[in-house]
Amino acid sequence: MLIARTDKTLEQSALRENSAVFTKKMKKIGKVKELFGPVKSPYVSIKAAKGITISELTNLKNERVYLQ
Repeated sequence: MLIARTDKTLEQSALRENSAVFTKKMKKIGKVKELFGPVKSPYVSIKAAKGITISELTNLKNERVYLQ
């Protein structure tokens, strides 16, 4: 499981549970499991996709991820 802080530019309507999460190279890393925290800048928990390793998730520290 990965916890990410959302960007302030993200439209609130784009935040939904089960949204797919991708790296900047468009590799699917998982799905949004839960939204929590402040309404204006919530956090999301991301359930990793099958085949994604711990080291891949660790390498995403301070990197942008994208929702679809």
